[in-house]
Amino acid sequence: MLARRLFVVLAIVVVGAGLFLAGRASVSSKPVSNPKPSRAIVVKRTFNPSSVDFSSLDRGWALGTTSCHLRKVCLSLRETNNGGRTWSVRPLPKSLLHVADRQVAGAPAVLYGALNAYGALNLNVHFANPLDGWIYGSLPVPTKSNGEPSAFMPTLWSTHDGGLTWKPQQHSLINSQGPVLDLEASSNTAFLMAFNKSFNFVVESSPVSEDDWQVTDAKGLFTPAGGGPLSGAFVFAGNHGWLVEGNDRGTTGSAQLNSAGQWLPWTAPCESVGNSLAVPAASTPRHLVVECVMGGFASPLSRTAPRGATIGSTWLYFSNNAGRTFVAGPELGRNNVYFGSVLAAPKPTTILITRNISPHQELVASFDGGRHWNVVFFGNVSFVHFVSSTEGVALVQPTKGSNQLIMTFDGGYHWFPISF
Repeated sequence: MLARRLFVVLAIVVVGAGLFLAGRASVSSKPVSNPKPSRAIVVKRTFNPSSVDFSSLDRGWALGTTSCHLRKVCLSLRETNNGGRTWSVRPLPKSLLHVADRQVAGAPAVLYGALNAYGALNLNVHFANPLDGWIYGSLPVPTKSNGEPSAFMPTLWSTHDGGLTWKPQQHSLINSQGPVLDLEASSNTAFLMAFNKSFNFVVESSPVSEDDWQVTDAKGLFTPAGGGPLSGAFVFAGNHGWLVEGNDRGTTGSAQLNSAGQWLPWTAPCESVGNSLAVPAASTPRHLVVECVMGGFASPLSRTAPRGATIGSTWLYFSNNAGRTFVAGPELGRNNVYFGSVLAAPKPTTILITRNISPHQELVASFDGGRHWNVVFFGNVSFVHFVSSTEGVALVQPTKGSNQLIMTFDGGYHWFPISF
């Protein structure tokens, strides 16, 4: 996941299909020249990043695995102080390494299944500033009989000295089974979402410099009655915040953070056209963009759908008033082209989305509010985060070999591989 910084961009899986069409755009500008896209390169590395986070233009962290003794794979943390040009190894506590590296069904717990049963990466790293950070997620617990996982336990560690020391966090209200779904920081407050002991959705907050987690009064957040695993995400920009949670059957709950630090009920962006689970990307405290799939789970096409929309088509929706209202923008398309799990917006008129045109996977960008699209990277991009309007970082998952870290320094036009 991503650290709180100038801009926060989150990712969700969006189900839809189609070719990119010009459509009707809410932002108009001249088309840009087509940049030559980069390609993913398979390189053998000793460090395989799975979560990356930048809290400033220069300071960043990467959590992943590395080769260790007896040909095993072990959890590892890296840090950069020069914008990703060089990385150094940071120590992790032995007790965390013990539970992360133990074997579960023949694989390290941190990598078991690559994605755990709740649909989230096993562990993620997030820093609010150079000193205060967290490693969070869940880890499988093996049975004594055959080593298969019996449950996934929530995992949360904190540091307040820049990673020199880490401390495990115990939460009396969080269920002993299930993940910490997300953890993000806004200003001087950190927020996490998880399940309570009744398997209901819970949001907790703490000052970033302390370990004093308290349940927040977030109303209208519910656990899905059926469907796939629950997922959720925070989005922050400046002093504004939004929260969305649900599963493949739609959005179960949504909330907006007010100036007093309270989560108040908020109408989810796609509620009126099918209520698909969609996390917006915030380029400024006022400007948001989101992908909405027309028609939700077992639902017909809404009367409020854009003109020409069909069931299953995907459209961009924009807000310029901090999410109070959303207006339909261009249609992303149909015809066997599938959109992936990444949506990013470093500027109100710049949008990046992953798409899959079998057998190709690529990152596409629009620099004029969705009217025109260019392929800016060929490869399976699983995560994108912009530290500023020009500097961004992304993770690429090749079909073979380790994950690749790539960065852009010109707002998403060009992407370059980063070595550890």
